Amino acid sequence: MSKSALRRQMLALRPSLQSAHPSAAGDVARNFNAHVPLDPIQDCVAVYHAAGGEIDSDDLVALLRARNVPLALPVTHEKGPLSFRVYAEDTSLMPDAAGMLAPDVNAPACRPSVIILPLLAFDTTGARLGRGGGHYDRTLAGLRKKCHLRAIGLAFDEQMVEKCPVEPHDAPLDMVVTPIRAITCSEGKHL
Repeated sequence: MSKSALRRQMLALRPSLQSAHPSAAGDVARNFNAHVPLDPIQDCVAVYHAAGGEIDSDDLVALLRARNVPLALPVTHEKGPLSFRVYAEDTSLMPDAAGMLAPDVNAPACRPSVIILPLLAFDTTGARLGRGGGHYDRTLAGLRKKCHLRAIGLAFDEQMVEKCPVEPHDAPLDMVVTPIRAITCSEGKHL
């Protein structure tokens, strides 16, 4: 199946997933907490604001804040990769170039060691289908050249497909956390 056909199919499916799984955000946060080791001294975790039926990350944000893990939000620019700014509880947010809420220019920049990202579809090899803008792919590719980085997708279990179509520029995930499991993609191992 082509990327565009799978994207249409998964976009059509996503609204029903939200209503079928009202506790998904809390379940994902608990699975993340159980399966993703973090060091609040060394790790900064980039999260996202959910849009268009993506799994809400608010429960995960609350859990990470309770563990004193530093957080960041992505900032989309007209061109190039995403940048990341510190996301404290009192951070002022404003729409970025993609219309997503992001920290304003006064928030300090940071380089996350873990990036949490939404997706439309994934497979156990770490292939991910996003919305098609390539922002996360460019960002992950660039950051992985500079530092160790873990890319972790949040998804509904129904978003897993047998084989996600990929192109050479697509950046793989290291893990996907769903309401019922955590999947280590490099090994395709279900935890």
